[in-house]
Amino acid sequence: MGSKEGTYSSLIPNIVDRAPIGKTFGDVLQPAKPTYRVGEVAEVTFVGANPKNSAENQTHQTFLTVEKYEAASAIWQIVHNDASWETRFYWHKGLLGHSNATIQWHIPDTAQPGIYRIRYFGHNRKQEFLKPAVILPFESTSAAFEVVTS
Repeated sequence: MGSKEGTYSSLIPNIVDRAPIGKTFGDVLQPAKPTYRVGEVAEVTFVGANPKNSAENQTHQTFLTVEKYEAASAIWQIVHNDASWETRFYWHKGLLGHSNATIQWHIPDTAQPGIYRIRYFGHNRKQEFLKPAVILPFESTSAAFEVVTS
């Protein structure tokens, strides 16, 4: 019977991803605000690449993480990823291989006040003349922002 997924994905041409002039994959185009209240939506837009590239990559874990800074241990703790109800990942396809990725975190009432950041993980398809295409991983991190309860 075969996989429908394979049939449809092979119909989509594998266009090379391109970043705007002067930018690179993962660059922040629209940063998060410095402060959000619980119940609001933190949003960051990055220079993106086709998410299909990541789906084809065996090491792909998630498109995004929301991380909270733990001052006591000085580490960033992952609190959400792309499987979380509170997160959204939107891919906006542009022309000629250009695209953006917008990540939203719908901050739940249960969120602890503190310092957070959003990270984006992607893979871009690069092809040099007369060479096979290569898929290159990249990642990016938003500026830190504060979540307050009131």
